[in-house]
Amino acid sequence: MGNKSWTKAGAGRDAQREAKRQAVLQAGARLFNDHGYEQTSLEDIAAALNITKRTIYYYVQSKEDILFGCHQQGLEVLGDTMAKSQDITLPVVERIALLIRGYCAWVSTDLGATIAMVREHSLSAERRQALRASKAEVDFQLRNLIKQGVAEGSLRPCDPRLVSAAVFGALNWIPHWNRVANPVPQEEIAEQYLQLVFGGMRIPTGDVQTLA
Repeated sequence: MGNKSWTKAGAGRDAQREAKRQAVLQAGARLFNDHGYEQTSLEDIAAALNITKRTIYYYVQSKEDILFGCHQQGLEVLGDTMAKSQDITLPVVERIALLIRGYCAWVSTDLGATIAMVREHSLSAERRQALRASKAEVDFQLRNLIKQGVAEGSLRPCDPRLVSAAVFGALNWIPHWNRVANPVPQEEIAEQYLQLVFGGMRIPTGDVQTLA
């Protein structure tokens, strides 16, 4: 990311500041994922933006601040996805698909990939706890949706904890193998994963029976 994109960041002062902070987060996320958090310095991030290290401090306090900012933005996106998957007017299977597609789209971005590529111990204890709590919310929501599907008879009996662990394990591994010159489109990955998940769990429509 060169200085051209930096100087065109927004119209008003507040918009420029936020856009430039976003540029710092994006550059940091990309370098963290490509080279490792410990191996990336603020100097590296500044160089990627063609600015000075001193300039970065106008927008973030530290390298950890950049990492946590990446996580925060990603979790906000996930929050929107979770809200959509809570729509009780939709079938449970569709709500599960919404959650998986949303998570796949998020973890396929530079910002989202940091949650899978950068270890939690890089954050302070307080921030680590906040991150874990947010991740647990997503996990619990998928578990609850699976429970509902089993209860209504649209999904086969299973242990929701194990299914959720398998799903998020597969999703979180995407940045490890798909950060290549010609990545598989995240939409295609999501559809393939959904086929695998529902292929083993979903009960054919004609066989659905509500369980007592």
